[in-house]
Amino acid sequence: MAFIMRQYLLIFLAVSVLAGIAPGPAFSLIMTIDAIEDAGQFAGQDAYLKFVDSDGHTLKEITKAGFPTPWTSASQVYADAPGGIWYLQSAGNIWSSDTIVGDTFTAPYAGVYRISPAGGAFTYDSFLWSGVADKWLWELQIYVVEDDINYTLGSKNLYDKGYLALGATLGKHIDITLVEGEKLVFWIADGSLDGPPNERNTIDNSGSLTFNVVLIPEPSTLILAGTGLLLLLRRYRKYISAH
Repeated sequence: MAFIMRQYLLIFLAVSVLAGIAPGPAFSLIMTIDAIEDAGQFAGQDAYLKFVDSDGHTLKEITKAGFPTPWTSASQVYADAPGGIWYLQSAGNIWSSDTIVGDTFTAPYAGVYRISPAGGAFTYDSFLWSGVADKWLWELQIYVVEDDINYTLGSKNLYDKGYLALGATLGKHIDITLVEGEKLVFWIADGSLDGPPNERNTIDNSGSLTFNVVLIPEPSTLILAGTGLLLLLRRYRKYISAH
């Protein structure tokens, strides 16, 4: 009996190793990005404060060196605006220690990574730059660096409470296939990326987005594990029937 059980144990361990149940390329990570530091017009850019005309052309651009004191009201920013008709655009927080928009993730293994919401929400435009104030969103931008592709997880729908924005997004996910070493940048878009200039400014976002990044096992791995376990169960039943 002991010999038979050792055989079953060896079979199970062998199946586990081949199928990835035993130590192998399993990966799961929880990430959080800040809605002030990681917000901008596109991923990876240096933070700035920019005034543009109705066609989106730059009229005036301000960096941290040119605007060293954080503003506490919209009027402080307006006082530094150029003359004529202008719209305000921004990218990230120019007073943060990290002025690069977004947070980078490098794939440790090749495979399919599932990104899904876990918590948080951010408030949109509480200074009323673009006509919408104190509304909550859960909208994560995911930029695939090597492929120059951007995905959106979440919704542009505006909610009165942060938990409503999160609740509308829970249960959703995006699957992205990566090679080992390929990079993603997670970030928050300042309004509509391709809309008119007056709809592309949210320089005072607050809150955060928390999400899971999980490497999904390959279907062949799961099939192999299931086949091995069925074989083990069949042999065990035969042994019981014979005794």
